[in-house]
Amino acid sequence: MEHRLAVSSDLNRIMEIIADAQRFLKENSVDQWQNGYPTRVSYEQDIFQDACHVFIVEGKIAGVISVFFGIEESYKVVEDGKWLTGDAPYAVFHRAAVSREYRGMGIASIMLSYMENMALERGLSSLRGDTHRDNKAMRGLLEKRGFEHCGTIYLNNNRDAQNERVCYEKLL
Repeated sequence: MEHRLAVSSDLNRIMEIIADAQRFLKENSVDQWQNGYPTRVSYEQDIFQDACHVFIVEGKIAGVISVFFGIEESYKVVEDGKWLTGDAPYAVFHRAAVSREYRGMGIASIMLSYMENMALERGLSSLRGDTHRDNKAMRGLLEKRGFEHCGTIYLNNNRDAQNERVCYEKLL
């Protein structure tokens, strides 16, 4: 499997993968990514910031993940728990998805492993992420990869059910 930073010419394929993920979530009664998010603009911004990574199998993009280093505003307040590392610097991932044709091949796990290596290279001590409470596939993957449930956050600090997410952290 190859890995590289995404480029603008990858956007159509990335959005195909996101459409697959949106269908998968809907079929599994998960009310996540059902309102048009993530958008093409989200990925354009991620690409511009060198944050969007694609994983390629036999010449075709199979998965996508955006990785950031720095403070995540939505992570400043955690309810019903706390971050394992407090205010220590961390890496965070967003908008991770694998194409339906490659689901079940361990690609999401490989993407998280790559993120771990990126964080370690930068001297960071943890990784953070969040997902919808009902997204059992992502929650299971995170727990299998050693992430610990740390509580609840609200995207953009907007306290409504649609923005509620369970948050996870993994110590490196």
